[in-house]
Amino acid sequence: MEKKHEITAKQLAFLDRFLKKHNFGSEDDKIELKDHIISDFEMNGNGNLSQYLSEELSFIKKFIGNKLRVIHKRYRRKTIDEALSFFTSIKKLPITIVTFLIVYLLVTYVNETVTQTLFFASIISLFIYSEFFLKIKKKDKEKLNAIKYLGQEMWLPYLMVMLPLGFLEDFFVNNYFFSLYWFVAIAYSVAAIIVMKREKKIIYEKYKHLLS
Repeated sequence: MEKKHEITAKQLAFLDRFLKKHNFGSEDDKIELKDHIISDFEMNGNGNLSQYLSEELSFIKKFIGNKLRVIHKRYRRKTIDEALSFFTSIKKLPITIVTFLIVYLLVTYVNETVTQTLFFASIISLFIYSEFFLKIKKKDKEKLNAIKYLGQEMWLPYLMVMLPLGFLEDFFVNNYFFSLYWFVAIAYSVAAIIVMKREKKIIYEKYKHLLS
């Protein structure tokens, strides 16, 4: 199909400024959207890029939103896979068994108040570690949302800690259930931290030219 218009250098600069205001999953997503806009504008636009972008704003926001949801789901899937590996990996299985036994023995034989304190302290400590010791710079989050979504899976075990506060008396009655609940919270926290550290390293290496 023949182009109706040829985008100018001035319009390209305007487009870059426009897209800079929006957050993207990655630089590749930004390039993909930019290529689509240029192609569609040259084929179907009326020559007025500002008007075209105004009319296509809902599509642009939907495009970006979809990309960010994909990133979020990908991190969640990786965290779940990492947590499951504690049960499926031959190397990790002994650690998994020992950790669960320690948790179960604590729940069964240690004073209830001490056990509850250890439960809250263990998960909150992992949450604090992810938030402060693996903290990602604010300026980096603004440049790449692929980084921004790292660590969000830590909120699930944090919520698992907050949940028992509503019904403490009933929650801690069953030793086996409480032990399993505690162990799952620890396993998911550790899995989220492992994924966070690994993905952070990959992203910083891949996009170091944008983050310097």
